[in-house]
Amino acid sequence: MTTAPDDNSTTASRSTEEAISSGMAAGDNAAVLQTLATSIALLPQAPAAEGEERPEGAIALPVIEHEGQRYIPVFTSEEALRAAGADPATALRIPVVELASNWPSDDVWLAVNPASEEGLGLPPDVVRTLPVFANTDGSGPGAGAGPAPGTTSA
Repeated sequence: MTTAPDDNSTTASRSTEEAISSGMAAGDNAAVLQTLATSIALLPQAPAAEGEERPEGAIALPVIEHEGQRYIPVFTSEEALRAAGADPATALRIPVVELASNWPSDDVWLAVNPASEEGLGLPPDVVRTLPVFANTDGSGPGAGAGPAPGTTSA
């Protein structure tokens, strides 16, 4: 589904990870959410079971569980995906805002780079606000240094 990244996509994913890390360190959750909302994530995909065909355009949302909470994992770079033990060649590249706009459940959180120390967990109500952050300059809803409701470091 994906091809090897060119230099620009590798630089962009590093910039995304750096921007998220810097925003978290500064306590600027609006910047973190805006960066995430405007980024492209890698969504691990398992091959369809033998004899099973997915409808055209359908994607499989992987779900992991940690301490009783269910998460859909996404990764901001191939390196982060590999660190989690997944194969970038089978991952789907998806705009985070698109995923957020179609969030499947009030019981599932978003896990960003869950295998890293800088991993981030977002509850569904925060995930659903990401499209707003994609359309702002950081001064819109949630702007400021206060914590975004329900965000956690993984």
